[in-house]
Amino acid sequence: MDAGSIPATSTKLMMIYTLPEMIRTLGRLLVKLTIALTTIIFLSATCVSYSVQASDYQSNYEKIPAVNKMPPRVANWAYTPTIVVCEYAPITDVQIQSAIAFWKNLGHRFFISQYNYDPHNKCNDPNPDRYIVIHLVADGIEMETSSLAETRFFVNNDTNKIEWAKIYMREDIRETVLEHELGHALGYLHYNKNKHLMNSKWTQGGWETDGLRK
Repeated sequence: MDAGSIPATSTKLMMIYTLPEMIRTLGRLLVKLTIALTTIIFLSATCVSYSVQASDYQSNYEKIPAVNKMPPRVANWAYTPTIVVCEYAPITDVQIQSAIAFWKNLGHRFFISQYNYDPHNKCNDPNPDRYIVIHLVADGIEMETSSLAETRFFVNNDTNKIEWAKIYMREDIRETVLEHELGHALGYLHYNKNKHLMNSKWTQGGWETDGLRK
């Protein structure tokens, strides 16, 4: 045997010697791999099962309280009302006509509307019977500083009918506010459903009209 055969023989013996170790190592690796795969499958299944569950939530706005099934209405009008827009009221003729059309589409009726025309001096009448009178908020009118507008209406306790209403508007007229106040003048109270016209909070209101059709 020459010297050149010694490395080959040594290499061959080394391979025979390490083969069992390699088999055991592979076996251990297979066991670890099996455990890892089982864990992944279990976690995946767990994630899928929990992902369909409804989650709790947090928000940066006040939660809307429970509401009635219908916007409450305290009374109807004794007579079909006339609307008069007083001289300094901060709304245009186009705005009042649009608001009137909105409520007419819901089945409500108005006798006529008068824009900056008040032959019977209803704008200065403390009890403007048969009229919805629209004013600019003035000194002496108590109103919450956060209110965009305010409506006051008189219900006759004997007949349970509305006899007159006054709407006080700030100069900052926002969308839905005039229609909302006309709703009060027609006898509707606040209805705290999200996106509803009669919601007490302007930021949570909208154009929904459930329960407002006559």
